[in-house]
Amino acid sequence: MERQTSPPEPQRPPGAHVQPPIVYVEPRWEYRHLVRDLAEEATLDETELNALGAKGWELVAVLAHGSTAHFYFKRQKE
Repeated sequence: MERQTSPPEPQRPPGAHVQPPIVYVEPRWEYRHLVRDLAEEATLDETELNALGAKGWELVAVLAHGSTAHFYFKRQKE
């Protein structure tokens, strides 16, 4: 009975790199809406914006409506 062996591994040149396949995953977002009454309080200051940014929130729109300002943020869900 003849012993069968597996085929030899292909030889790669030194330093060759095999790129793994890229799998695209559709991002999922979460949103945050802040409203400020401009007659009673100031808008978001730099400290507040930096704190939100540190948590991953990105300001995407500001809408003024009468005496109120609406701030819209988004971040990618984990």
